[in-house]
Amino acid sequence: MNDQAKQDVNNEVVEEAVLEAVVEKKTDEKVSENQPVEAVVSSKKTIKDYLSKDLFSGIKVISGKEDQAEIEKLADDVLEEYEGTFNDISENQIISAKVIGISDNDVMVDIGFKSEGLISRSEFNNKDLPEIGSDIDIFLEKFEDTDGNITLSKYKADFIKRWDELRTFEETKEPVQGKIIKRVKGGLVVDLGVIQAFLPGSQADVQPIKNFDDLIGKELDFQIVKVDEMRKNLVVSRKAILEESLNEKRQELMTKIEVGAQLQGLVKNITDFGAFVDLGGVDGLIHITDFSWGRINHPSEIVSIGDEITVQIIDYNKETSRISLGLKQLVDNPWKTIPDKYSIGDTNVGKVVSIMNYGIFIELEKGIEGLIHISEISWTKNIQNLQDKYKVGDSIESKILFIDANEQKISLGIKQLTEDPWSNISAQVSIGDKKEGAVNKVTKFGAYVDLGEDIEGFIRNTDFHWTKNPLHPKEFVSEGDIVKFVIVDISDKDRKILVSMKDLTENPWSDIVAKYSAGDKLKASVVSINDSGVTVDMSDDITGLVPSDQISKELKKDYLPSIEPGATIDVVVVEVNEQGKNVTLMLDQPNVD
Repeated sequence: MNDQAKQDVNNEVVEEAVLEAVVEKKTDEKVSENQPVEAVVSSKKTIKDYLSKDLFSGIKVISGKEDQAEIEKLADDVLEEYEGTFNDISENQIISAKVIGISDNDVMVDIGFKSEGLISRSEFNNKDLPEIGSDIDIFLEKFEDTDGNITLSKYKADFIKRWDELRTFEETKEPVQGKIIKRVKGGLVVDLGVIQAFLPGSQADVQPIKNFDDLIGKELDFQIVKVDEMRKNLVVSRKAILEESLNEKRQELMTKIEVGAQLQGLVKNITDFGAFVDLGGVDGLIHITDFSWGRINHPSEIVSIGDEITVQIIDYNKETSRISLGLKQLVDNPWKTIPDKYSIGDTNVGKVVSIMNYGIFIELEKGIEGLIHISEISWTKNIQNLQDKYKVGDSIESKILFIDANEQKISLGIKQLTEDPWSNISAQVSIGDKKEGAVNKVTKFGAYVDLGEDIEGFIRNTDFHWTKNPLHPKEFVSEGDIVKFVIVDISDKDRKILVSMKDLTENPWSDIVAKYSAGDKLKASVVSINDSGVTVDMSDDITGLVPSDQISKELKKDYLPSIEPGATIDVVVVEVNEQGKNVTLMLDQPNVD
């Protein structure tokens, strides 16, 4: 710097130092909450007021006639003093400032610089608005912006200080209190004071949460589990806090667990085989058989998720930590008094509580059930679907057949309420009797018909017609039909009566044997095609079969797919079996009319 330039600078500094008052400037620049904060927190320093009137108390007034060297020395001294004001403060640091004024829009502070600074009032909580004359920490971004204003931020100062505090919590694993303020994709947002953190949904609780909205507004303790220094993001967990608490409770609970102990628990899950109960950090299972001394179809009949219940520990495996619980054990076992209340041969009226394929369960009293096996319902009728005859809730009278209180079993019977018709069956029906009755049941093997007096007869598939063998009995009869038949067999040993519809007419097979011979060619109408072969109607109500093994692969591939029921085909008689009552055929020259 030449002498003239130095003189100009010195003159400027002296003039500014002596004459300039505090310049009031305002800035409307707003701090963005999303702007990254990258600053180093410096220690607070007392800033010397270089604008005090006493600063220049030692300066003497000189005239332009005095020695130029003295003027230059004076200017250098003032410039050195002025430039020294920047030694205590710098940009991008937290400093202490004094509040000197508050307007509707701004808070004015004195930082000990040549001019005051303004901070938007929006950065302050109205409830915690500082008093004039108080000292506050602020963040100094720039000494001068493009407009010459000092850029200050209260929010950034608070953010930096809070960030450092939270970093300490993350290192020490201490819990930090926060307030859940809103729900976002994948979780929740937690307000930790100035700084917001992300709470993943999986970390909100140790148990699955049905509705995250129920947590909004709650103040809870959290653990900081992840810090992103670059993005200034935090991830917190409530689950970690709860698990730690549960571990303490679990250790305490384990000292109380012993067979026979009664504990309070919360139903957390229900399955087909039982319900899981939270005992306070440890889960136990109530098996479906341990809910009630009586039979239940599903645990939901007794408990619901969220129910607080008292349970008894019935088994505890220390090696696997499996705990078996019971509800029925809390009340007296009603089976202990069974021998005093019930005897074989007694008749009782009970309610149907369950229907199985093999029988129905009857509740004789609360917790006491008996089984009526399907074979004990009727002396003669073949019952295949119990649900067609009985419904849950029906009142049924039965007789006690067997009692085992130790095994908690009671066998009941309905048919024993009436006399066994088979004891006098010969007086009711005889072979050769012609009867008429309703079709009670149709199966793939035949049909059951009513003979009266609670007796049924059975028509086999081969006893519907002399010459037609049905694929299913429904081709001849349906349930409820009134049909005529003749009794052809009575078996006391098997308790079965066979009846026949075909035997009401004369056996035509002697005539059929006389009419058809092996090698005869004839035309027949297709009835059906299946895996067994092709069934045809020959004439005179006679059915014949072309067995599948008598048909070549070529015909099965090229010919059979073109044949439909009702089509006329050429066949050749292979055999007429009077004893087996069937006619075996083979395909002649394939020809479809």
